[in-house]
Amino acid sequence: KQWYQRRVAITAGVFALVLGFSNLIGDAISMGMGDYLSSTADIEHQKTEYKREKWEFDVNPEGEIAEMIELMEESGVSHEDAELIMRTTAKYPDLFMDQMMYYELGFMPLDENEMPAKQGVVTFLAFILFGLVPLLSYVLFGLLPWETYDSIDNVNLSFAISCVATAITLFLLGAVKANFSSEKWFLSGIKVTAMGAVACAASYAIGYLVAHFLLKDEQAELCDV
Repeated sequence: KQWYQRRVAITAGVFALVLGFSNLIGDAISMGMGDYLSSTADIEHQKTEYKREKWEFDVNPEGEIAEMIELMEESGVSHEDAELIMRTTAKYPDLFMDQMMYYELGFMPLDENEMPAKQGVVTFLAFILFGLVPLLSYVLFGLLPWETYDSIDNVNLSFAISCVATAITLFLLGAVKANFSSEKWFLSGIKVTAMGAVACAASYAIGYLVAHFLLKDEQAELCDV
């Protein structure tokens, strides 16, 4: 039994590191590429709509002005004021196009300095940075000699430290997020931590159930040995 526990402890530590790092890198690449592709698709979609609206304005300016006047009236502006605003704005085609893109399609003016590739890289690095936190305890314990890291207690301690470090990181992330909103930093930290805890608990429960039902026969054989 002692041999079995030692084998489980060592295997669990190595397995956690291998699976953790491989999953971290794979997810980070996926998130980074997803952010890049999403940003690129949004930009291309907005450019396509801009070209279509620009063509309509060039071909039928009066029709587009009338459409914008109607939209302004729906926002509570009187007909006289809406017509004055839109006919004045129409003298400046770029400004009129920006207004038309916003009121008709909900698009803000394109940022010429926006770089989807940079956003993808930032997302990748951020995912790596925060994703390393749960693995740090296993890395530190992994630096110990193998004869030291041979106890189930050490494995459980690694797991406990990982959970605490992850919870603290999530709380700090939520607190920082509050600086960009009107939400209180403490409530924002609690909310992010709670959402992360639910995700972690679901992942742990699935892993536990899979291991329990698929590996119970193997565990029984090892215990007999």
